[in-house]
Amino acid sequence: MGHRIWLAKASIFVALLFFGAACATMSSTSSAKKPLTKTERARLLVEVANGALLEGDPIGALQDLAKAEAEDPKLPEIYHSKALAYHAKRDLKRALVEARHAVKLFPPYAEANNTLGKLLIDAGQYEEAVSPLLVAADNPLFRDAYKALTNLGILYYRRGQLEQSLRYLNRAIESEPQVACIAYYYRGHLRLKGARFKDAARDYDLATRKYCGGFADAHLALGIAYEQSRQFDLARKKFLEIQQRYPDTRIAEQAMSHLRYLP
Repeated sequence: MGHRIWLAKASIFVALLFFGAACATMSSTSSAKKPLTKTERARLLVEVANGALLEGDPIGALQDLAKAEAEDPKLPEIYHSKALAYHAKRDLKRALVEARHAVKLFPPYAEANNTLGKLLIDAGQYEEAVSPLLVAADNPLFRDAYKALTNLGILYYRRGQLEQSLRYLNRAIESEPQVACIAYYYRGHLRLKGARFKDAARDYDLATRKYCGGFADAHLALGIAYEQSRQFDLARKKFLEIQQRYPDTRIAEQAMSHLRYLP
């Protein structure tokens, strides 16, 4: 997380540096450099807003995005970032409006299609979510296609279509095995439903490694999988670890509840 915040601050600094340089260029009659266009200024403001989002400041992000919108109201990235900001504020209705607008302005926009699909899943609108998620998942130039594949897996899991869910989760894991934390987590659920406890434990374990170490729900699920596969020593160790990692949280309380009943 520290690296992300550092990168966000660096991004803000660079964006402001260039924005300031652009303003100096515009005000100087002797400079030979071309001033930034409205679209270029809007893009810089979107970068600043995205940095604010990474630092947990959705209100600051929305303020910067309002300035960006005043520069170029047809830039789709503005509305995608607005959707993320409203989602961070837990305003699902407004987030959906902004995500839909981003996709309307640029239908192939993979990131916005993935975000729209995820928001529609959150709203329980599963049927409508399929189309934008497929646009993102099937885009060969989208670096984060595994996220759209994971979201499709979650969608079908929630609809009870478990074979389709497994197909998309497997694709997500195959495409990005190092970072597909949530795909491993949901595939663990599928293994658990099939009473394949050791396979479930393996997937939950993969959902807590490397880049996924802070995934608290996956740690709890791993402990439960150990418990159900009668690996009680491993379960006890995991539940105690959860209490140390996440004290005074819902996850820690649930871990303690399971710990009490271990033989």
